Amino acid sequence: MPGLGPSIAKMDPAVGIINPQQACPLFSTLPGEIRTSIFELALTSYDDVEKPYRADRTYYRPGYHYHQKVDWSLLLTCQRIYYETRLLPVALNEHSFWLFNGPWMSIGHTSQRTANWGAWFSSLNPDQKGAVRRVHIFAQQYFLEQLGLRKDAARLNFDTNQLRLTFRHSDWWSWQSPVESSDRLGICPWISQRVSCQRMLAEPLQPDLAFIEARMNGGTWGWQICHVNRLELLEIEFEIDVVKKEQLQTVLERARHWKFPISQGRAVLEWTGELREYSWQGLADVKNEYQRLKETPVKEGAMRTYYVAIMVWKKVNRE
Repeated sequence: MPGLGPSIAKMDPAVGIINPQQACPLFSTLPGEIRTSIFELALTSYDDVEKPYRADRTYYRPGYHYHQKVDWSLLLTCQRIYYETRLLPVALNEHSFWLFNGPWMSIGHTSQRTANWGAWFSSLNPDQKGAVRRVHIFAQQYFLEQLGLRKDAARLNFDTNQLRLTFRHSDWWSWQSPVESSDRLGICPWISQRVSCQRMLAEPLQPDLAFIEARMNGGTWGWQICHVNRLELLEIEFEIDVVKKEQLQTVLERARHWKFPISQGRAVLEWTGELREYSWQGLADVKNEYQRLKETPVKEGAMRTYYVAIMVWKKVNRE
């Protein structure tokens, strides 16, 4: 965000002309690029160490050990700083939602579904809506496959440049099934309602775009993704107990050929070929918030190794 210089435009007719603050070294001496870097550092969210996530919760995972906090005091210093920074908290930071099994009690919600992105997006003004860059949804498979099917079901009715979906190991339909069971991992963005492994495997391995478009309707979660305005990048993070890594590999082989036709314009989200993998260890016995009746200290117990694979789709113009 470049410096505005001495001829600063009106921020708001009700406020009047903004004082350019040329006596302040922050504006008169520092280059605009450095000043912007300082503002970005000041308004980037950070771990609130006074509000840690419990290690025995389903939402505790790498990068998610604490509630996030943004220090807003910079915006209160003067009108010029406010003008230059007012959209940064929205633009810089990830907006996270849990489509079930999130920290709803910890953040004062009365609903187990902390996925009210509709109310959040509606609360933003037009400039803020246009500034949203990153949305992250932790998506239980059951709820994701219900998007758009019922009147009370959530829809991806927001704008963003980047969308990240995370399937935690307990978000899959068959996460509790024995490894040797026929109830194995399965998912497909153009099939509505529950998708079994067998149903997923019945689809073509390498479907063309016409095949996908004909099946991706309003009752599928893939259709919902295609209608997220301004979407240019999609990341899907697949996680499972390492003992089911082979099952997830079958899903990944299918996902390599997924395509998401963008609803506005002749463009499509295609897999970039990028696949990032890692493992981490957490408590094997984890609970949801509604199981928290009387808190006790987190107890050490058996550990579980999680295998995670992240795939990326980017917007490309159709030929």
